Amino acid sequence: MLDFSFTPSQEEYRQALRELAREELLPRYAEGDAGTYPTEQILRINAFAEEFWRGREDEWDLIACGITAEEIARGDFNCVLPSLGRPYQSQLFSDFSEAQHARWTEELASGREMIALAITEPQAGSDMAQLAARAERSGDGWVIDGVKSSVSFLDAGVFYVFARSDPASSGWQGISGFLVPRDTPGLSSEPFEDLGCRAIRRGVLRLEGVRVPEDAMVGPPGTAFQRISRFFDVNRAIIGLKCTGAALQSVAETIEYTRKREAFGQPLTANQGITFPLAEGVTYLDHARLGCYRVLWMRQNGIPCRHEGAMVKWWAPKTAADVIHKCLTLHGHVGYSNQLPIEQRLRDVIGWQIGDGAEEVMKLLVARELMTGVATS
Repeated sequence: MLDFSFTPSQEEYRQALRELAREELLPRYAEGDAGTYPTEQILRINAFAEEFWRGREDEWDLIACGITAEEIARGDFNCVLPSLGRPYQSQLFSDFSEAQHARWTEELASGREMIALAITEPQAGSDMAQLAARAERSGDGWVIDGVKSSVSFLDAGVFYVFARSDPASSGWQGISGFLVPRDTPGLSSEPFEDLGCRAIRRGVLRLEGVRVPEDAMVGPPGTAFQRISRFFDVNRAIIGLKCTGAALQSVAETIEYTRKREAFGQPLTANQGITFPLAEGVTYLDHARLGCYRVLWMRQNGIPCRHEGAMVKWWAPKTAADVIHKCLTLHGHVGYSNQLPIEQRLRDVIGWQIGDGAEEVMKLLVARELMTGVATS
């Protein structure tokens, strides 16, 4: 039988996070727009989650990670990804060696360090088959050369770099992943001036003769694409949930505003031109939200969810951006100003209509599944 409920512990967690987001994160959300990384807030969230789930770790699963994404985004959108906890990290770090886990996992779990995926290149966006970065054998290690673009968390302590380690390979074969600490010689970066998500610097990462030891490689050689593809499904659902969380908070603020604001002798809520767009927005967001949780549930139960992940990745950020935009206009000119967090949320969410695969790429993935009959079986 279908079950759309959270466990009692997960519901308790959701309510506690909602309060934390409202009381501690939301008042400081604007700080990130000035480029301040929310270190203190991230440490607070991770410490809270570790304490909350102690003794009931079996319930700290991907669904709980989805709750984290949705609720934290209501307070500070830029705190989400570093605060998702061990179940989420186990998806990304599943192929780490014992030594790699010993070096990085605790630092990353606490939020004291951040890891950045370095996949995209100037001429290879969503098409990893076109990667130009090269990793060549050198003694007992590797030398990596290449340029990575659109790298989020440019100030991360370690970069998960993808490069072609087999010179005879082509397409998605022969690509390996390497953990490269930020202080490695030959590594440099250049930030972009982005429209949103300014707390999390994004930009270009250059690797010029970057030498790493043999044990910097993650998993078997040449298999990085297959492994990271499994992670993308989960990440796309998380992105969808953080976007819907930000949008639902904007709706809540807009409802409160329209209840108090009067025009022509009555509250704005007496006007269907005000209430109907909000009703439509909540409906769309609810469907997007459920789709995201379905992807996490499918992954948790070992069910393939590639096209479901692609569906929520294009639908949820787009829907969230549309709803937030409407909330902004319903506030009038004050919504267009930085007196309210709505305009910042809109700029932050728009970035995730692109990040981790643009809408057109996601539709392409869904269409391919449809044409092979997989998505309708």
